Amino acid sequence: MQSEDARAADTAAPYPPDRAWYAVGVLLVATVVGYLDRLVMAFLVDPVKRSLALTDTEAGALNGLAFAAFFVLMGIPMGRLVDTRSRTAVLSASIVVWSAMTAACGAAWSYVTLFIARMGVGAGEAALNPAAVSMIGDMFPRDRVAKPIGVFTLGFYIGGGLAILLGGQLIQLFSSMGSVSLGPWQDIEGWRLVFLVTGLPGFLVAAILYFTVREPTRGGMSPGQAPASASLAEVLDYLRANARLYVLLFGGFMAFGFYLYGVLGWYPTFLMRTYGLAPADVSWSYGGIFLVAGIGGALLIGPGTRLLQRRGHLDAPVLLCLGAMFLGALPSILGPLMDSPAACLALFVITMLCWSATISLAFACIALVTPTNMRGLMTGIFMVLMNTTGGAFGAVVVGALSDHVLGTDGIRYSVSAVACVAFPLAALLFALVRPVYRQTMKQLAA
Repeated sequence: MQSEDARAADTAAPYPPDRAWYAVGVLLVATVVGYLDRLVMAFLVDPVKRSLALTDTEAGALNGLAFAAFFVLMGIPMGRLVDTRSRTAVLSASIVVWSAMTAACGAAWSYVTLFIARMGVGAGEAALNPAAVSMIGDMFPRDRVAKPIGVFTLGFYIGGGLAILLGGQLIQLFSSMGSVSLGPWQDIEGWRLVFLVTGLPGFLVAAILYFTVREPTRGGMSPGQAPASASLAEVLDYLRANARLYVLLFGGFMAFGFYLYGVLGWYPTFLMRTYGLAPADVSWSYGGIFLVAGIGGALLIGPGTRLLQRRGHLDAPVLLCLGAMFLGALPSILGPLMDSPAACLALFVITMLCWSATISLAFACIALVTPTNMRGLMTGIFMVLMNTTGGAFGAVVVGALSDHVLGTDGIRYSVSAVACVAFPLAALLFALVRPVYRQTMKQLAA
């Protein structure tokens, strides 16, 4: 049981509100840059395939497995660094790494070199979510953390939307220019320039973060004292002690992750192949929906969580995830099967709202039930699990179904098939974790 002083310390914001929201804004921009670098590959699948003579399975690996490989290797070490070192320094260095590796993708001369460069993007981004969730958790009181985390995760949809909007426009622009030369480099293909252009902004963002955002004081479970950072063994012990909670909670997000990462890797290509849309048309339509509906879903989680909490739902974020699975299942399954791109994209609006709310809620769910000195490492473990499952194989599964089962023109059926499995399984796991989550929240409030 916590004393009154301990409870007060746990809910007191250690960061001035204006500086806290400024820091959230910078973290948001970092996320925009990170997801722009990560997701721009989804728009370049076909030009890269033609240039390097790849299959759909190999292209899917570039979108998923390559990114996830080093992310998996670095996720837990980065989480540990986040819990033991300056988070602003760790994250600033990571931004420099992933930005440099994004630019390096444009210099790849083979499948192997592009795969390695994409791995480097994942290695750099491994610190992003653990550092941001840990920092935000120490900047805001526990009962107000959902809103800033929701704002932070807007970067995913802004970055993803910009990746699609800019990717389509840039590839069309560079293609229309024909042969492009930069100094000694002659006849540069358009897709290579897209990687170079999207990799550059990260260096500026890293400098802004490092020099203008103050490292927040780590919160503690006793007044006036920040606890020593938990070791990996202590975090694993905590996981074992709360195994049912985390297995079901992480499992729900991992199941949904197969659909999430499959769509991230293939939806622009699916729209172009199935409906014959030009890259610029896809960038404005799909990219606009990704941007606007993604932001809308992320912004809804703050008021939605508070409304349910006021009505006594201690499991509010999990309940919202369950609702998103029910609401988004049919649009996600039926959308790719529509006869017209307008009908497909109309259904994708609903999908995107549910998708963005679910991913934003994931970090709120973790922050609310994890001790402050374990948040960075726990988020790192969560991201490793997400990337060893859906992150690594979601796009590969879609590509493999296209190559070996449904044919290259059947990519729409591949996307739909993954949704048929992912949504019901995720809904089941979220339903099962609700009572466990409620019990944990009661214990934390006691």
